[in-house]
This record gives sequence, structure tokens and C-alpha cells, in this order.
Amino acid sequence: MTFDELNEFKKDLKSLLKKYRTLNDDLDVVKQVLATAPDERPPFSFRIDNLGLETCVIKVNLP
Repeated sequence: MTFDELNEFKKDLKSLLKKYRTLNDDLDVVKQVLATAPDERPPFSFRIDNLGLETCVIKVNLP
């Protein structure tokens, strides 16, 4: 499974890492979970449909 990041995301991530120091570790955990079971898990993640893409897009909210 490949994870693509937009340039805007990388820029925002860099600034957010100053405030949330464990953010990279949290993202690694999310990637591991999605790599093993790429399904949505409400209320924490939702599938985004009707984007005109062949791939699946899942939005993740961490509490």
C-alpha cells in the first residue's frame, strides 16, 4: 500500500510538529492500521466517495 501526501499536508505537518511532538508517531500507527485493514471505522474514520478516483480515500480523525 502506498501513502501519498500533498505538499500542503507536508507544510502543515511541519508546523504542527512543533506543537504536537508525537504527531509523526501517531501517523505511523495510522498507516500501519490502514495497511493491515484498509476499512473505515466510524466514528474515527470515514470513506470519502464520489471523488472520481479509482482508489479509496479515508479521512481519519483522532480523538
